[in-house]
Amino acid sequence: MLTFEKIRDIERAEHESKKLQKLPENFFEDLKEYLRRKERITEKTSSDIIELENARSIIRRLFESREKKLMEMALYTARTGIPSENLARNEEKTFFFLVDELRRLRETFFEELQKEPARTEGKDEIPENQRAEDPPQISDLIQKRTVYRVRKSMPAFVGPDMQTYELKEGETVQLPEALNEFLLKEGVIERIEE
Repeated sequence: MLTFEKIRDIERAEHESKKLQKLPENFFEDLKEYLRRKERITEKTSSDIIELENARSIIRRLFESREKKLMEMALYTARTGIPSENLARNEEKTFFFLVDELRRLRETFFEELQKEPARTEGKDEIPENQRAEDPPQISDLIQKRTVYRVRKSMPAFVGPDMQTYELKEGETVQLPEALNEFLLKEGVIERIEE
């Protein structure tokens, strides 16, 4: 069973190391259960409230520390080809996406440097048919979002992308694909046809 002290120790080890630390098996599930258990306490003492607030703060620091290392490791892997270690399952998809995009960016950049500029009528202009396409926007690549109308209000909750969502009936929202299926199935949202 995960305790406040164990969460604090894991965050402290992550913070003190330059490399990603291996998380215990089922850490994120255990973390969710810990928070649920603490939130379910009906008669919270001041120490319960403080512990819960501190736990959330520690979890945020742990996430941000791992997030920073994930970015640095993706850049390192894109440059060297040396694979990463100690990624949690939920971090792998983002990591490999970043590595692929960084490699593509590097390849395109260095290929463009090697090209000879074409000259037309004495001008140093690249002909229209030889210009590089505009690269896709990172925001378009990370997650495709579709527009939905909220059919049932919901209290604030944290989605799989670690963002907080609060849905109010009649509101128009954009949600990540991972959240869409569940909310559609539960009848909370409906797709707006474009």
